[in-house]
Amino acid sequence: MKTRYAALSDPGRVRKNNEDAFWADPDLGFFAVADGMGGHAAGEVASRLALDTLRKAVAESRQTRETDFSPNQTALLSPPSTLLVNGIRLANQAVFQSSQEKEEYRGMGTTVVALYFFDSSSVVANVGDSRLYRVRGGKIAQLTEDHSLVWEQYRQGLLSKEALSGSSLKNIVTRALGMNPTVDVDVQEIDLLKGDLLILCSDGLSDLVGDQELTETVLGAPGDLNRACRDLTQLANKRGGKDNITVLLIQIE
Repeated sequence: MKTRYAALSDPGRVRKNNEDAFWADPDLGFFAVADGMGGHAAGEVASRLALDTLRKAVAESRQTRETDFSPNQTALLSPPSTLLVNGIRLANQAVFQSSQEKEEYRGMGTTVVALYFFDSSSVVANVGDSRLYRVRGGKIAQLTEDHSLVWEQYRQGLLSKEALSGSSLKNIVTRALGMNPTVDVDVQEIDLLKGDLLILCSDGLSDLVGDQELTETVLGAPGDLNRACRDLTQLANKRGGKDNITVLLIQIE
């Protein structure tokens, strides 16, 4: 699948360290964003370790064409979906093991949202509250669901989507890499068309920029993905930049 991409990661206006990370490898068909957590720069370690491990797993599996099923897998998945899920589970193990071995890393973790293109398949997998959106025909759709306390309240009809970012509980994730020896991974194959624009981002962006504003901003920089990344980051910083901000844009050509 032919794509163009641009990405930008910014520490924001409050935090000194940037615990977000991203990886874009169009030749491999692999794109991901991770949002780390943990004191003493452990969040930076967690997000980078997770993406390094995940990318290596995807690259090795693709090279050898191996897509062995995980022993914990309960549903039959396509080979690309299986590959991505297994890679994220390996990333979880790497982060968890590192957190157990070093005291300064104890309790570290990270969210992840990853996109994988293989032949005619497009697969997204996520853990935590980093998101994937698709903009098509001027309309935006959130393709992933957050693993957070406020998202559960939204699903139960207790909060509107607009109220999520204003909740005092918005930073409580219910699932993340590194918290336990194993992790449940949400995965789905998505349909894509020529002209679709995909947005992978950390909650430092989605908490401060609403769906309609995301759409208007990326469409306001037609064809210029780098400008769109800058505009989105600047908008989040104007709103306070309370968290690290990472955005990765992919144009389907």
